[in-house]
Amino acid sequence: MDTDDLTPMAYETLSLAYQACEPMRAEIGAAASGYVTEDEYLTGMLEFFEEVLTAPRDYLERWDLTSEVNTKAFTKAVKRAHAHVTSTLRTPRSERGKPPFES
Repeated sequence: MDTDDLTPMAYETLSLAYQACEPMRAEIGAAASGYVTEDEYLTGMLEFFEEVLTAPRDYLERWDLTSEVNTKAFTKAVKRAHAHVTSTLRTPRSERGKPPFES
């Protein structure tokens, strides 16, 4: 799937990831191509966020961001993104909004 296929509620996950750090938004955006449905993608993002939360500093080090990004603020932003994805998955797809390019 493409991020253009995401409902507005699911797409918000990308904005929340950007609040954590810019590379995270790019990473989860690119990951969309590995999923067929929005729910599969969101489930994958939950797993991704959980993995990041087990070692947030390691994630920041991997991207060489430890001097630019506060680990505590980063962790808080990732937790917000995780909570949003959990909420989105609990919301029926018909209530998440219509993807902008869906006819």
